[in-house]
Amino acid sequence: MNDLIKVKNSGYSEYEELLFERDKVKKEASEYNLEFLREFGDTITEIFRLKIECISKKKSISFIQARVNKGEDVDSAELEDYLATEMAEYQEKLSQLIDDNVRANSGDFISPRTAGKIKKLYHKLAKMIHPDINPKTDEVEALKNIWQMIKAAYTNNNLDELEEAEVLLNHALNELGMGSEEIEIPDIEDKIQKLKDEIFRIKTENPYSYRYILEDPEALETKKTELAAELKEYQEYSASLDAILEELMSNGVKFTWLMN
Repeated sequence: MNDLIKVKNSGYSEYEELLFERDKVKKEASEYNLEFLREFGDTITEIFRLKIECISKKKSISFIQARVNKGEDVDSAELEDYLATEMAEYQEKLSQLIDDNVRANSGDFISPRTAGKIKKLYHKLAKMIHPDINPKTDEVEALKNIWQMIKAAYTNNNLDELEEAEVLLNHALNELGMGSEEIEIPDIEDKIQKLKDEIFRIKTENPYSYRYILEDPEALETKKTELAAELKEYQEYSASLDAILEELMSNGVKFTWLMN
């Protein structure tokens, strides 16, 4: 079964190696992101919550002031609908950030031995079904679904699901009657260069670059100080917006409330 794919290209070994390197650095980037959230997620989440709170208050002030300038009462239901529409995207991002933070802090840590098993099994399965190696993966729905399962299990360090995927893959390949075959990967030199470029990009951008903070105690403390200062700024800004809203209210703004 390991010989499912036989490739004619002379540059295949480098191409395969780069595919696995690309997948590895993607996984590492995800792990650095989770570790970064374990360190700073609570503060980052609170900063973003305050940020959207300030945006909401600014929009409320603008809405109310516009009605005041026209000599109109403020319709509370209209204001509520306006804010719900304007803030929907921000609220969605906040929910995602909260979910990511919860996941980061509830994640299980794996032993080096398990990590080694995951890497070895992933390489074995990827050689058989990786769509950049085996074009049939994108053509056959069953293989496509199993590949998605393999990717998710690899990213989440789930050895049990990876082993289940191996069983499903072997069964699917037998059912499909897919034996050894020769293929040729077109434009392999171009694809090799694209993989090199992608690996470089991943390694030079966040979240992979978080490693330089996470691995440096001094950088960790600096980041904590920066985030604490940012949090304080938003707290003060939010308080100043409250003061503006209170001043508007004290100047005789009239609200029309939706009756239940």
